[in-house]
Amino acid sequence: MSNQIVSIKKEYMNQETEMRILKALVDWESQKFFLNPACSITSTSKEIGCNTKYLSFVVNKNKNMDFPNYVNNLRLEYLNQYLREVEEARNFKLTYLAAISGFSSYGKFAKCIKDRTGYSPTQFIVFFDHKTA
Repeated sequence: MSNQIVSIKKEYMNQETEMRILKALVDWESQKFFLNPACSITSTSKEIGCNTKYLSFVVNKNKNMDFPNYVNNLRLEYLNQYLREVEEARNFKLTYLAAISGFSSYGKFAKCIKDRTGYSPTQFIVFFDHKTA
């Protein structure tokens, strides 16, 4: 007998389940459930019909980030699109932009923008104006 340890890689979930969850996430995104400030991995897993561990696994594997960052990225993508489509939105109060983007507080909104872009929300809007001009 050999002292070699044979490692068997177990599959966490089958591909069919993973694809079902990914498809449900696409539907979830298209319905913009991420704009709900109370959006969480628990509420999302209920909305798409899977458990939180599976949802977390699928998001980590396929989106290369954890669930909170995934939701915040969706919110910032939504904000970018909104600012592109509604030019006067660049003059709206930042707290309003935070709310319509799904952030539960201005602080979380500001931190998310700063972490992703390096800019404060005000600088981000000014930069956005110059970028689209």
